[in-house]
Amino acid sequence: MSNLPTTAVFVDLENIFIGFRKQYGRELQARELVEKARQFGGVKFINVYGDFSEATYPEWFKIELDNEGIHAINVPKDRDRDGRPTKNKIDMRVVVDIFRSLSFRPEIERYVFMTGDKIFLDVLNLSRNDFGKSVIVSGIEGTVAQVLQEAGQFVPFLVETAYDDRISRFVEVMDNLERAILEGRYNYIGWKLVIDQLMEDSQCGFKEWNEARDFFERVKREGKILFKFYPGESREIEAYRLDRKNPLVRKILGLDEPAGVTKR
Repeated sequence: MSNLPTTAVFVDLENIFIGFRKQYGRELQARELVEKARQFGGVKFINVYGDFSEATYPEWFKIELDNEGIHAINVPKDRDRDGRPTKNKIDMRVVVDIFRSLSFRPEIERYVFMTGDKIFLDVLNLSRNDFGKSVIVSGIEGTVAQVLQEAGQFVPFLVETAYDDRISRFVEVMDNLERAILEGRYNYIGWKLVIDQLMEDSQCGFKEWNEARDFFERVKREGKILFKFYPGESREIEAYRLDRKNPLVRKILGLDEPAGVTKR
């Protein structure tokens, strides 16, 4: 029988998602939320709160949340006549759900708040002092209020860098491919050629073709590459090229270096 504490995780998605993008230069993956949550105990449930009508959250991310069994709770913001947000109700909804869990889920031993807003200070203290719960605060460093870090056990939201190293190498591989073959009438690159190149590149470290294919599909979902269909002999062919407007792609290729620095 597991000795891990029964844990409930509450995620202020706007804080985590945007902070993650700034820190890592890429989009957060739903599985990374799950993997992080599991470090804190036997997870009973993960509640993620956000205004999912916003373009901040890609459609593939919403699908991944569902596939990972995460409870995504849509909390629309109040907006003015021009559609600009005027009030964020997410914090209040999270606090209400935490109190509901404290009142009706006595089996929950540990609470994890993935947020950075100091509004959670009072509910943190109440959960710990009045209900005797273990409380952990986890967020992106630089986005978590100091009082919140000092009041609870603070664990920075960090992820493995191996994937990010592969992303960098992938961008370089695509850049080299484009320079080598995108001439004349060929404006995009076939997906099989990309995956073959990933397999041949020792720095990527793929041992199986399907592993490289899964990685490629993930990169595609995150918007690091453009893709379109163009007419083939018997059917339309799916083909790709780098999105050189993507901030991470630009950073890896040095496209935003100061004047005087050689760009690729």
